[in-house]
Amino acid sequence: MLVRECLRKAPVTVPPECTLEEAAGLMGTHEVGALLVVSGGELLGIVTDRDIVIRAVSTGQSLRTHVANVMSEKPTVIQGSVDIFEAFKILKDAGVRRLPVLEESEIAGIITVDDLLVFLVLELGAVIAPVVGEILQTRTVVSP
Repeated sequence: MLVRECLRKAPVTVPPECTLEEAAGLMGTHEVGALLVVSGGELLGIVTDRDIVIRAVSTGQSLRTHVANVMSEKPTVIQGSVDIFEAFKILKDAGVRRLPVLEESEIAGIITVDDLLVFLVLELGAVIAPVVGEILQTRTVVSP
């Protein structure tokens, strides 16, 4: 399975001048935990709900602070054509929970550890279902 097959939502992007308050509002509206920071079509960084809390709120920064001040710059990215097992390796090696996904140089979305785990469980369920059905049917026939 490829990373692009696991994308569930269009990416939510903001300019670096977006305030933390605006960013938090967008996260709530779109039900996401991270926003891609983009300028002129170029990916500059990623800002997460945790960045807002740990790097800004906990240090007393104003909610009018720009996301550029708390974002993670030059995030590790992944191509949509990459296999999900390679994505797990990249996530582990980079020590992150989210990866911006590109199709060539275009931003396609964000993939998270949780997204990948859900897809793996669904795939495993699809593989195991016939076997479980067979086992249950055999037990039903053999049971007294």
